[in-house]
Amino acid sequence: MGWFVRILIHGVLFHGAFSTLRPVISYRALELGMGPVWLGVFTTALALVPLIVAIPIGRWVDLHDERPAYLAGSAFLTASAFGLAYARGPATIIACSIAAGIGIILAMVAAQAIVANRSPRHTFDTRFGYFSLAGSAGQLLGPLLLAGLAATEPASLTTLAFTGCGIAAAGSLLALLGMPRTPHAPRSATTRPAPPQRSIDVLRTPGITPAILASLAVLASIDMITVYLPALGEERGLSATAVSLLLALRAASSVISRLFLGAAVARKGRHTVLIASIALSAAAVTLLTVPLPLWALALAMTAAGLGLGIGQPLTMAWVADAAAPTSRASAMALRMTGNHLGQATLPLLAGTLAAGLGVAAVFATFGGLLTATTLTLRRSRPGRRPPGR
Repeated sequence: MGWFVRILIHGVLFHGAFSTLRPVISYRALELGMGPVWLGVFTTALALVPLIVAIPIGRWVDLHDERPAYLAGSAFLTASAFGLAYARGPATIIACSIAAGIGIILAMVAAQAIVANRSPRHTFDTRFGYFSLAGSAGQLLGPLLLAGLAATEPASLTTLAFTGCGIAAAGSLLALLGMPRTPHAPRSATTRPAPPQRSIDVLRTPGITPAILASLAVLASIDMITVYLPALGEERGLSATAVSLLLALRAASSVISRLFLGAAVARKGRHTVLIASIALSAAAVTLLTVPLPLWALALAMTAAGLGLGIGQPLTMAWVADAAAPTSRASAMALRMTGNHLGQATLPLLAGTLAAGLGVAAVFATFGGLLTATTLTLRRSRPGRRPPGR
């Protein structure tokens, strides 16, 4: 089995488990009588420790091998999911959320470094598009299975869902067993490999910082939808099945947008496609603040999925293209650090807004964030590292 096929299989199973884990944590909190602020606390716990460890992980991967970090990421997520099946208090949920957060940072830094290091530069947009598509497929299948579970076993929804997440995460671990080491160019006995750049030097590389900011806004918005749509649905009288189907619809539209990403970039350019996608998602997320019928919510979620689905693979390709080959994992780790910085801080703001102004205020805030990101990107251009540097 080829290395890229293994990565795609892992992506479907890993992201299927992780994306299902997130709303089920919300449902477990609601089952236990916890309010919207706790939803923000749990999301922050999931993001806070990865915020601290991402950069050291990236430097370690640049200096050694991607595979151990990749395997460890799936192992952490597996342990988290099975632990959550038995979690009944805030402390246990927080501990398991931290483990899941460490798992996602380990697996994604390693995976993105592998794709960048083993792919020709001209294939970055297409390869990262398919890489993200595999994640979207998992994000589609997970909520669909959750919707079916909610329709058949509502009394024990969370325990069975967490168990299913654990099984899928274990499957992602098995998919990686036997993956060969990344080949490196031969060096003479007197040549030492160049060390990874310092984080500040990576950030100074043209194009890296705008890509990180765009990635932060997009991923935080995806997380916000995943975490707060159940609460919005409860406010508006939507069933768990309807909410799960809406989440699946967002993931399905992301699959479609990523499937044609390479062709779109070849036709219009990476920068133009990225700006258009974030502008579309800004309008769709803002629209969710309005009390809409279910069919209109479905249209808004479709538009949000189309826009948000493009942001992640394009910022991955942008960072991989701009970074030095010896520092790609470090650059990807900085990108994910930005993502987790948003995940660690913005959910607390969102929880406070939801407690004081209602859940709709969360969607209005993130719609504004995406609009500001669109305006910022219009003033910047992607950087590209010249060949041989």
